[in-house]
Amino acid sequence: MQNTHKYKRINKLSGLINGMIISQDCTMNALGSGLPQVITAHSKEKAAKTFLENYWNDYQTHYLPYMKRFLPEFIQHAQTRGIIYLVIDGSQMGNKHIALMVSMVYKNRSIPLCWTVKKGGKGHFTAKMHCELVEQVQEYFGKVFPKDKPVILLGDGEFDSTDLQDVCKDAGWGYVFRTACNTVMYENGDAFKAQQLSIDSHQNGQDHIFIKSIEFTKERYKNVNFLYLHDPKYEEAIPLISNLEEAKDIIEAYDRRYSIECLFKDLKSTSFKLHKTRLKSAYAIANVIMVAAFAFTLLVKLGTKYEHHPIRPYVQRTRPDQTVWSIYFFACALLKHLLWEGIDFEFSFQFSKFSMNSS
Repeated sequence: MQNTHKYKRINKLSGLINGMIISQDCTMNALGSGLPQVITAHSKEKAAKTFLENYWNDYQTHYLPYMKRFLPEFIQHAQTRGIIYLVIDGSQMGNKHIALMVSMVYKNRSIPLCWTVKKGGKGHFTAKMHCELVEQVQEYFGKVFPKDKPVILLGDGEFDSTDLQDVCKDAGWGYVFRTACNTVMYENGDAFKAQQLSIDSHQNGQDHIFIKSIEFTKERYKNVNFLYLHDPKYEEAIPLISNLEEAKDIIEAYDRRYSIECLFKDLKSTSFKLHKTRLKSAYAIANVIMVAAFAFTLLVKLGTKYEHHPIRPYVQRTRPDQTVWSIYFFACALLKHLLWEGIDFEFSFQFSKFSMNSS
């Protein structure tokens, strides 16, 4: 009986994912539309909400086994030069909740790995909560990450606590975090702040200042490297702290932090509209994020599978003077094409024989 209920929940989850992908929305009406049962629209909406609020359904039960299975394939296709970049950031969900998420950089997007949801606005997560979420990622995926690939955690200014730095160092991870311009640091015992420094790139030919082995904050936290980046693509100079030894590695790593902002944009405004959810409990919102994470990763897998396939010109007009679509937007357009033409496909990394004929 227990297995019967388990399979029913999995079937229902599949239906919700289908509804979200096709409708590109997270309303109960959109999610319920993917359920295969021949029941009224009202009943489908009710079934969708019941699933999201049911305590038998959660991240550990559904998404974690899926991600453990497919994370090696995502890592293999990530195109990050053999480095596993993780990004931590928060984003508003609905009008009263916020999600804190750790994702893995994948091409020019991110793959959701782990998240937590609470009531409040951005910035309401404490340093302790940051550490707990990163420790969860280490617990869940530490043995999945290949031992020969370095892991680097990236974060914006709210994640520069010494506690989180310790969590990264204890796991053997690298990190690059932004810090505040008025943070007190020490070089050879002399205090300084980033806002006191200036970079004249015309004189020294560089766009940064790099200082090794500073002491961070008034705690005098040791063995931290400081980089003050003034790149024209950023509106203002950016102070960074890291345990990476080379300035170029710190700069390259931080450039990838913005992948999570692209992910949040995909999960929210450009696709699934998670920011408009009317769900009222953190638990249900965490579950609707799970449905969106499934939908997003399945589409990314589809896009990866056909990224270099002869079908692409039938889906997207490419020109050398224009930016190519992200893997995610290509996948969305590809799915519409496959469905419209009645062509069989699979959401997998394994490439099977493909036919241009309708099925």
